[in-house]
Amino acid sequence: IRAAILIQNWYRFTMARLEMRRRYSLSIFQSIEYADEQDQLQLANFFTFMLDHCTHPDSVSHIFISPGVSEVVDEGLCLKEFEKKIDVPDSYYGPRLSFPLTVEDANALLHAFRNEQLLHARYVLQLLCETRRVLKEMPNITHLSTSYSKEITVCGDLHGNLDDLLLIFYKNGLPSEQNPYVFNGDFVDRGKNSMEILLILFAFLLIYPNDLHLNRGNHEDYIMNLRYGFTKEVSKKYKDHGKQILCLLRDIFSWLPLATIIDSKVLILHGGISDTTDLDFLNALERNKLKSLMRPPKTVRDRQDQVKERIPATRPHKCTANQNVAGKTQHISSSGSTEPSGSNFPPDPALKEWKQILDILWSDPRSQNGCTPNKCRGGGCYFGPDVTAKLFERYNLKMLIRSHEFKPEGYEISHDGKVITIFSASNYYEEGSNRGAYIKLNPELIPRFVQYQVSKYTRRQNLWERVGTIESSALKSLREKIYAHRAELTS
Repeated sequence: IRAAILIQNWYRFTMARLEMRRRYSLSIFQSIEYADEQDQLQLANFFTFMLDHCTHPDSVSHIFISPGVSEVVDEGLCLKEFEKKIDVPDSYYGPRLSFPLTVEDANALLHAFRNEQLLHARYVLQLLCETRRVLKEMPNITHLSTSYSKEITVCGDLHGNLDDLLLIFYKNGLPSEQNPYVFNGDFVDRGKNSMEILLILFAFLLIYPNDLHLNRGNHEDYIMNLRYGFTKEVSKKYKDHGKQILCLLRDIFSWLPLATIIDSKVLILHGGISDTTDLDFLNALERNKLKSLMRPPKTVRDRQDQVKERIPATRPHKCTANQNVAGKTQHISSSGSTEPSGSNFPPDPALKEWKQILDILWSDPRSQNGCTPNKCRGGGCYFGPDVTAKLFERYNLKMLIRSHEFKPEGYEISHDGKVITIFSASNYYEEGSNRGAYIKLNPELIPRFVQYQVSKYTRRQNLWERVGTIESSALKSLREKIYAHRAELTS
C-alpha cells in the first residue's frame, strides 16, 4: 500500500508539473500573439493619422489603389476575358477547371493540393471572379435550417492549415446537400496554405451555394494580411498575377457574410458581441464598404477639422506628436470612437457601421458581467454573461457559437453553456500544442464536439517530450520578444 501511494503521489506530481509547463507555454504564445495584434492596430492608427493630417489626399491615393485594381474589379473582366488574356502552357499538369464547377473539379483541387501542386493563375482568377459574383447575392446574415439535413457542421479558425481542412473532410465527409458546413472566418494568415484553403472553400461554395457557408473573420482583411503572411504567400506563389489576385481577394473578403443563424436560435459569428450589437442594423448595412477595419471611417467632425487644419500647399507639411495627443487619438475598441472626447456631434452612420462590424469580428467573452474594451487585443470588447443574456432575450436566441480564440482542446463552453468557442486549427503554436475541433448541430440544437490533431511527429513522442518541445518553442519566442525590446526593458 505504501509503495502504491508513493507511486501515485510521484505520478500525480509529475503530471501536474507537466500540465503547468504546458499551460504557461501556451500562455506565453497567446500573450505574444495578442501583443502583435495590438502593435498592428496601433500601427494602423498611426499611419491613418499621418495620412489624414500630414499629406495631401491625392499624394497617397496610390498606396490604397494598386495598379491593376480597376482592371480586376471590373465585372466585365471575368471567365472569358481571363481565358483570352492568360495562357495555360502545355507543361502545366495541375487541375484544369471548367465553369460552372462540378464535384469532380473540387475533387481534382483536393487531390492537387494534397500533393502540393499549384492551381494555375488563370483558373484562380476565374474561380475568384465567380466567387465574388455569388457572394454579392448573399445577405449579411445567412439563415439556415436543420430540417433539410440531419446535422450542420460548424468549423472555426483554420489559419492556413490545409491538413486540418483535409482531415475534417476525411472524418466528416465533403460538403453536399446532405452534409452542410459553416466555416466561421480566419481562413488565412499564419499557416502556409491559406490560398489552397480559400480555393477549396470557394470551389465548394460555387457548387453548393446553399449548403456551404462562409462568415468573415478579423483576418479576412487586406491590412492584416500584410503583416500575418497571406499577402507574402500569394505574391510568392503567383509572381506574375499576385497583384490581381490580391486585389480581387480584397473585394471578396468585403463581400463575405457577417454571421449565420441556424433555426432562428443559434447565432454564429467570428468574434463575439457587445452591449450595442444590433443584428437588424448589421443585416441592413452595406458590408462591402469596409474593405479593412484597420482604417476607421472619417466622421463628419474629422472631415471638418481636416479642412480647417489643412496647411496650404506652398508651405512644407509639418506634423508633430503633440497633435495626436491633443484629442485626435483613435482607439479601436468597442467603447472607442474616432470622435474627440466630449463631442456633442450625433454619431456618424459610417462610424456606427464600422463599430458594429468591429465588435462582432474582434470581441471575446469573459466570466465577469459588463462590456469593456478588449485591451489584450486592442480591438473589440470583452462581453460578460449579462451582455449575452440581453442579446438572447432581444432576439430569442439559445446559443452563440464563435471562434477567434485559441483553445488547447479545440473548444470551450462559457456563459453557462450559452457561448461556445470553436477553434479548428490544431498544432496552432507548435507541433502538439493543441487539438482542433468542429461542432455537429442536430435539429435539437445539442452540440456534439469532434476533436482531432493532425500529427506527423507527435505520435512518436511521449508526453514529456511533447511538452518539452512546446515549452522550448515558447521560451524561444519569448527570448526573441525580450531581445527586440531590450532597450526599453533595461531603461
